[in-house]
Amino acid sequence: MDDPIYAQNAVRKIQAYEENDIYPGERLILTFETERTALDMQLIEKLVCRYLTE
Repeated sequence: MDDPIYAQNAVRKIQAYEENDIYPGERLILTFETERTALDMQLIEKLVCRYLTE
């Protein structure tokens, strides 16, 4: 998400999902990383477990 163009495209994709009734936290899990902040695999596992067991 450090690259402004990449971040802008990511926001557009999220908006497109929402326009098609796919919302973060419901049917969409969002993850982010930057050059300085790595993707947290433990958090991803928690999110997957949370949404798959609801």
